[in-house]
Amino acid sequence: MNRYPDMAAVELRERLARHLGVTAAEVAVGPGSVGVLQQIITGLCDAGDEVVFAWRSFEAYPILVELAGARPVRIPLADAEGHDLDAMAAAVTARTKVILLCTPNNPTGVPISHDRLEAFLQTVRSDVLVVIDEAYVEYADGGSGPDSLALYRRFPNVCVLRTFSKAYGLAGLRVGYAVAAPAIAEGLHRTALPFAVSALAQKAAIASLDAGEEMEARVAAVRQERSRMAAELEAQGWKMQPSQGNFLWIRADEDLLTRLVDAFDRAGIMVRAYQGDGVRITVADPASNDRVLRLLQAHAA
Repeated sequence: MNRYPDMAAVELRERLARHLGVTAAEVAVGPGSVGVLQQIITGLCDAGDEVVFAWRSFEAYPILVELAGARPVRIPLADAEGHDLDAMAAAVTARTKVILLCTPNNPTGVPISHDRLEAFLQTVRSDVLVVIDEAYVEYADGGSGPDSLALYRRFPNVCVLRTFSKAYGLAGLRVGYAVAAPAIAEGLHRTALPFAVSALAQKAAIASLDAGEEMEARVAAVRQERSRMAAELEAQGWKMQPSQGNFLWIRADEDLLTRLVDAFDRAGIMVRAYQGDGVRITVADPASNDRVLRLLQAHAA
């Protein structure tokens, strides 16, 4: 650890390229997918440029956009808690530089279907970069969301963003990556903070890719618990959309949200509250999930 890491992360990029069926020249790594996303937005946007994204979605989106001096364009989610792609397409202007699509969406867990996303991409100008943020993709059931790499191969203005922080369990080591056209990937290499991904993080990411069966076993356990919790909550009377993340989303007005957060705090259970929108509950081990289910039963309509 007294040596500087490989700034180009060559070994990791080559391993990712084999894993994804692309070339190393199409892969850029950074300190978590959010670190790569910050590079993308900062590199492409000048003051007054626009970045379009759904809302509510990943809370870092507007922060990163504003840090770059650009203007965040928030498009409300559709009634089914997913992206309103028609409204997003209509919001694109001459100043739009980037569109962010989170699938499965954080915090609602709703994915974007392949056909809907393909149709959307056909309407977007080729000079607008469309970032498909798939931080939680490993938790999604097969076929529930898009084949993002297939769309990337068809549409040169698509960039796929993924991370080792979630299903691979390396959140504290900070390593994520983008798959993008070689010119964009090269731009990300050139503008990256030097040595941002540590040697330990690079080695751990490679080891995680080599332990894919272990990761799939953990993900399968989360999916099983997610289905069990969703079924019981629906039986309790909670209205929710099927989630493809490692969390469940309950839409709640301010009164209900306050009561739920207070109850979770008193019970010593950490959840993520989003003011004015709802609460996101991470799927944990069965015993912890049972505590959540008992608490919500007491507050069910």
